[in-house]
Amino acid sequence: MKNNEYILGFNIGNTNTKMGIYCMDDILPEKIFIYKTDIQNDAGDLVKTVKDYIQQYEIETGEGTFEIVGAVISSVVTEVDEQYRIMAGKKLNLALIEVNSKANLNIVLNYEKPEELGADRIANAVAAYSEYKADSIIIDLGTANTFSVVDKNGNFIGGLIGPGMGISIDALYNLTSKLPKVNFEKPDCLIATNPVEAVKSGYFYGTMNMLYGIVSEIEKLYQREFLIILTGGFSNTVGNYYNKKHILDTLLTMKGLKYIYNMNKNV
Repeated sequence: MKNNEYILGFNIGNTNTKMGIYCMDDILPEKIFIYKTDIQNDAGDLVKTVKDYIQQYEIETGEGTFEIVGAVISSVVTEVDEQYRIMAGKKLNLALIEVNSKANLNIVLNYEKPEELGADRIANAVAAYSEYKADSIIIDLGTANTFSVVDKNGNFIGGLIGPGMGISIDALYNLTSKLPKVNFEKPDCLIATNPVEAVKSGYFYGTMNMLYGIVSEIEKLYQREFLIILTGGFSNTVGNYYNKKHILDTLLTMKGLKYIYNMNKNV
């Protein structure tokens, strides 16, 4: 018989927030809602947003008997954290767990100051280790491009952070007078004969070769192959053309939220 207890999971990113509705028995959310991250929203605004989505989920699925008993939050936007705490813990009276270096985890954070490690990277590392237990490079392609290295023994070794494709494209457009704004996609050919295709080619092949190059350098450093896991908003596009063997797991962070909730719910 299916558990009628559910939780909410919030992956709060610089651009968007994903809210997942999870059955207590499952790791994958049954439904994900995406909305803009807005530092101007107060707890009351968030309560309305959350209740509207829950009602929409009830209408779509016909689930009328479930109870939401908890919430887990992963945030890289410190300006909104307190409002989410008030919304979840005080206004909705949910047992609240926050993803950070102080939470119970199944990995060891080998980081100079673990408290400075992004919550999304912690969630990704926990999910990757929980599901694959392999030497892994997690490449999260979103507002920022992050590379996180986790070994088969559950040690978070470290990683790299660089600008994501979206903000790079925006910056080039905003800081030049003639270059066009483009979508991140594969161009018709490598060598372009017009500005639109030239910018597309620069970003696409620049990104792909950056990925190949960094992975190669990491494998050279540790003298072994790693499992490559692609996730994040641009991972679908990249995954279609990334020729090195990899796993495309667009829900890795959302899985990590539930794994961490399960590890901490009885603490």
